[in-house]
Amino acid sequence: MAQALTELLRIEESVLVSMAGNPTFVKEFSFLKGLQQLSRKSTGCGRCNKGAAKRVQLINGAKQAIITMGAEKKRRLKVLLRAKKVRIRVATSGAVKEHTF
Repeated sequence: MAQALTELLRIEESVLVSMAGNPTFVKEFSFLKGLQQLSRKSTGCGRCNKGAAKRVQLINGAKQAIITMGAEKKRRLKVLLRAKKVRIRVATSGAVKEHTF
């Protein structure tokens, strides 16, 4: 029996990291390779917060890559995620924008 499609899937950090851990997604969407390092625990004192800044930069870069993909790649993403619609929120220049496709 086929699984039902999710009506609306919000792509957030946890979804992106999960996608980066799946070889099927990484093969289809090469920009996820950069996120593979996020699943590993990093060490450090955390004083300067460089790790968190890099994490935010990587996640936002992946979100931008999804937003700028062509229509066919977006359709393929929805098929792999088993979702009818996908929503991504990105903070740019102090404003949060939502993109739904």
